[in-house]
Amino acid sequence: MKNKRILALFIILFLMASLIIEGCAPSGESTSKGGQLKFSITTDLATLDPQHMTDSFSFSIANALYEGLVRVHNGRVLPGIASSWDVSDDKLTYTFHLRDAVWSDGSKITAYDFEYAIKRLLDPKTASNYAFIGYYILNGEEFNTGKISDSEMVGVKALDDKTLKITLKAPTKYFDGLLGMASFMPVKKDFVERMGEKFGADADKALYNGPFVLKEWKHEQELVLEKNPNYWNKDEIKLNEVRVYIVGDKNTAYQMYEKGQVDFADVPEALIESVISGENTQKYNTGRVYFIRYNMKSKDKPWLANENFRKAIGYAIDREDFIKMAFKGVAYPATRFIPPDVNGVEKKYVEEFPLEFYPSKADVTKAKEYLSKAMQELGVSETNKIGFELMVDDTSGTKTGVEIIQDMLRRNLGIDVEIKTVTFKERLQRMRNGEYEVMITRWGPDYNDPMTYLEYWLPDENMKNSGWEDQTYDGMIKNAGKETDFKKRAEIMFEAEKYILNKAPMVPLYFTQNVWVKKSELQNLVRAPIGGVDIDFVYAFLKK
Repeated sequence: MKNKRILALFIILFLMASLIIEGCAPSGESTSKGGQLKFSITTDLATLDPQHMTDSFSFSIANALYEGLVRVHNGRVLPGIASSWDVSDDKLTYTFHLRDAVWSDGSKITAYDFEYAIKRLLDPKTASNYAFIGYYILNGEEFNTGKISDSEMVGVKALDDKTLKITLKAPTKYFDGLLGMASFMPVKKDFVERMGEKFGADADKALYNGPFVLKEWKHEQELVLEKNPNYWNKDEIKLNEVRVYIVGDKNTAYQMYEKGQVDFADVPEALIESVISGENTQKYNTGRVYFIRYNMKSKDKPWLANENFRKAIGYAIDREDFIKMAFKGVAYPATRFIPPDVNGVEKKYVEEFPLEFYPSKADVTKAKEYLSKAMQELGVSETNKIGFELMVDDTSGTKTGVEIIQDMLRRNLGIDVEIKTVTFKERLQRMRNGEYEVMITRWGPDYNDPMTYLEYWLPDENMKNSGWEDQTYDGMIKNAGKETDFKKRAEIMFEAEKYILNKAPMVPLYFTQNVWVKKSELQNLVRAPIGGVDIDFVYAFLKK
């Protein structure tokens, strides 16, 4: 994954493998005139408010409905609402020059819309879980954390309708690429204030400035996007309509693909072996890590606050067997928290800093040793008095195989685990409110750097009700943020990763891979292995 976190200096080191500034979007080949794209996602959007979006599905839809100063497509930074920008010699000041562009209501998009949106992101009253992404802006963190109250001190300023100046606290590589994220998308102040709490709650409660507009939103059923006739680059958009169905069951979604009802679909685990070698089958590493997180503030479950108990859980789970049974081997054991595709200084981070904290196979002896220590510390004599409720959501990534984990913990440790399944949206809300005991959740990268994973565990809106807070860890992340030497910064992050694994506020389970199929005529659909936009259909087309 959706936080008041310190965004480090050079946090976007190697943000994307090869970001290139491009003049315009790619032109299609021989395409159908217009065309309709149909696909499904497993959960509905929580909101259309870009400053409150936290999940990959929302980011994918936002990428089509909105446009920031830049647009990132397939690893390239393209001019967006900003037609060009200048960077000062000291790399601290970016001056963006906006093109003529309009909102979906016909009103002009101005630099003031961007100034308002970015300051709204950072405003503590907004309580955005992604406020951290603006911390590299001068005084962004200070404003968000209440150290200063004057928004005029934040380094974002509209000089006039067409000119926006952003000042950074320190030079930040690939800063322009980050501006393509949903969190930095513009919003119109008078519209937001008029809508109040309803802003982003329905199709007619938002204004759009991207390649598409949202024509209809049947909650928990379907979203219908139409090509935006007022979009400045509309000639490069080949699709006339996009229908996004909300289908929680992966098998149902795949059946829709087989029946021709959607143009691409993820493959259910049970079918992977039969389709993996197919002509239209593709696979990629998602960059997501699934893990167990604990509510250490749970009053009637004191063992959840015990470090040794939490590590006992980590050693009792056989990740290798779990992946074979639950995902037909299409995933790989998370023996650490940082996935293998994340960039380091010169090579991949895991190559430069190898680590296997938890074994791929269960270490039952070690698990029992940690459990015994925990029971002694807690004054508990019998394992049947220890248990917890394990919450998962109804998406296949967590629902599939949770009974396997339940059985492993019962067999290997003798503890009772009850499973509670809720909707994806409810799980997010319960996580933020601290209304859970133990939960399987996930986090995906916003950019290609280890810090996007490590900052998840800093004190913020998601962590405040978990009971986890550690000043030593926070200090490591802050020190990494101050370090200008790339190698030293990476070494600090490695120490932070080892530290948090040892403290065990979470137990990593597996890194996901995705197997999907698409119609052969579907072209230019991008599935991003690392980044916030998993499905980029903006320039997709159906080849005739």
